[in-house]
Amino acid sequence: MSHYPSLRFLLLSWIVTQGFIYAFTEGDPKHRSTEKRETPPNVVDKEIFIEAVDRIQYELGIIEEKGAVGDYTYAIGKTEAKLPIVFASGLGFAEATSNNEDESPTSLVLVTEVSKQVAGCGIQPYDTIVGISAQGGTGYVKNTNSLGIEQTAEVFSGAVHHSMEHGGIDIQLQLNRLVKLNYMPEEEKKQ
Repeated sequence: MSHYPSLRFLLLSWIVTQGFIYAFTEGDPKHRSTEKRETPPNVVDKEIFIEAVDRIQYELGIIEEKGAVGDYTYAIGKTEAKLPIVFASGLGFAEATSNNEDESPTSLVLVTEVSKQVAGCGIQPYDTIVGISAQGGTGYVKNTNSLGIEQTAEVFSGAVHHSMEHGGIDIQLQLNRLVKLNYMPEEEKKQ
């Protein structure tokens, strides 16, 4: 038995991961500047996203103190998932509101509960839905970025109803996902 295929797989995985991380953390080197970068279209603000996940995990008792999520470095990934309408009830949501001093409060709705069937569609806990469409994006397309939980639920329900009325079997979700990059131990933070 040769070890080369697994070594080749590890190398390829590392290269793909590095490319993914670069794409979401650095961007095109020709367009880099020392100024704060603008958030790409339909991507939530990373700091608000981290704060929302931290707050929800604290309220659910997953972490013991607020701020524990901040021990990691994150990137934001964009992905899409096709959700069959028969699994639409397999999602649970929670809302976290950020109170920035400089801006008005920002709401972020996170997926908190995912059934096995929904997980199989590519949706994970703590994803945030930033867009919903039905009928291949031609009949019902809505942006849910920064909407509250009631408005997001209305858009979600509207997409399901639209799909059912037009003979569709699924809806498409545009998701933002926090991607954990590394952990910084407490000793290293103090140095």
